Amino acid sequence: PTIRLYYVPQSFPCGPQSACCGPTGQSEEELQTYRIQLQEAAPGVELQAIDLTQKTNLGRDLPALKLYNTFGPTACPIVTVNGDVVSMGTPSMPELVELVKAKLHGARPAEHTAG
Repeated sequence: PTIRLYYVPQSFPCGPQSACCGPTGQSEEELQTYRIQLQEAAPGVELQAIDLTQKTNLGRDLPALKLYNTFGPTACPIVTVNGDVVSMGTPSMPELVELVKAKLHGARPAEHTAG
């Protein structure tokens, strides 16, 4: 099994101190948090981090590329398990971990209810 974490490196379209808009993409710290959480959730499973602004593999990366081309950098991070998208956009880490574990074990994640 393989987990892929698709991301866009953090940038500041209007400049680092600009008031017009904030940063887009993921910082190194965010990526490191995702890596740690996903590796702890799925020990022994291969984890690949893929920068969508670099050359990609169309056959392997098509689902993530379609989301990125449709929604732009706000779609990231995109997480796939064995090529199937399980998350897009900034995830809740507990929910992401549950979705990844469920996908790896072929189960449906538990329903979340507001309470």
